[in-house]
Amino acid sequence: MVKNYALKWIKDMTPYSPPLGGRLNFSGDLLDFNERVTTPSKKVTTALIAFFRKGKIQRYPEYADLQEKISKYAKVLANQVMITNGSDHGIDVIFRTFVGKNDTIVIPAPTFPMFMQYAQMIGCRVAKVPYEKIDFKFPAAEILQLLKNKNPKLIIICNPNNPTGSVISMKDIEVIVLKAPDSIFMIDEAYFEFSGISATSLLKKFPNIVIVRTFSKAFGLASLRIGYVIASEQHIEEMMKVRGPYAVNMAAHIAANAALDDIEDMKMYVQEVMTKAKPLLETFFKKNSIPFYKSGANFILFEPKNKQEVYEHFKKNDILVRPQRAPEIQDMLRVSIGTVKQMNRFIKVYSQLLG
Repeated sequence: MVKNYALKWIKDMTPYSPPLGGRLNFSGDLLDFNERVTTPSKKVTTALIAFFRKGKIQRYPEYADLQEKISKYAKVLANQVMITNGSDHGIDVIFRTFVGKNDTIVIPAPTFPMFMQYAQMIGCRVAKVPYEKIDFKFPAAEILQLLKNKNPKLIIICNPNNPTGSVISMKDIEVIVLKAPDSIFMIDEAYFEFSGISATSLLKKFPNIVIVRTFSKAFGLASLRIGYVIASEQHIEEMMKVRGPYAVNMAAHIAANAALDDIEDMKMYVQEVMTKAKPLLETFFKKNSIPFYKSGANFILFEPKNKQEVYEHFKKNDILVRPQRAPEIQDMLRVSIGTVKQMNRFIKVYSQLLG
């Protein structure tokens, strides 16, 4: 048997393994990964084709123009932006820049599993604070109580939270940040375009806030892996030491640049999802007494009477939804909100099962 040279805490980890196999060739409705369900702006495809036709893939990438464009979109300074290889990479860089082995971090749960993965990878001490069970409200009071006895190095806030959809107010965030001036606050805003809520307005007052965003969701660039971090100029400088100069490929850079040239396309998609398709589904759940949780993003967590039966029924009818594994929500499913047409089909298929 080959000797295992991995670090002890790495050996103890369980990999985050989402069901990736076969999705690219799936012909039905992919409502399981919170992706954009329509193709991104035509400007993205046009820009990528033009880039490859230039025959310059042998050149190293450069990012200055995209950094400037993101800063204008996010309403921050260009030196407050760091481009990353997806938001996962941004989270990784934040952990490796600010957190060390045995440092305490706070993670409200349930939430995005990768937070725990990075914490375990570094060997952090994790203080899990549960969301309120009744409506999965952000546990602001519980975190404030914890801060009386602990001085965590990092506090994670996912806003809106995945998978519950919970939205945290800027007032709640500001109260907590005031109580922990020596902690770094990582705020994951992967679904910002759907909620419209951002902590960028707090950056001037609180330089210990670091924000993570992505082009994978509303902009529809998930397969190209591109995101960005927003922080103070000083913290961006420190994180750049960790990120490396060529972390993002040029195709992703070109696509993100083009997507930002067509903000209207993204807004039209978000409008259909949030103001038309989502209310349609909420009405269906209410009418059929199916428990669900209010969400500020492009997905809804709901609780069917028999999770496995409902999941299999959808799969049989070419619709994929996401079963939940976290102990607090293990009897629930999460459905990504697509177009009005897709939600009508979802409702029709679910109604067949309800009889």
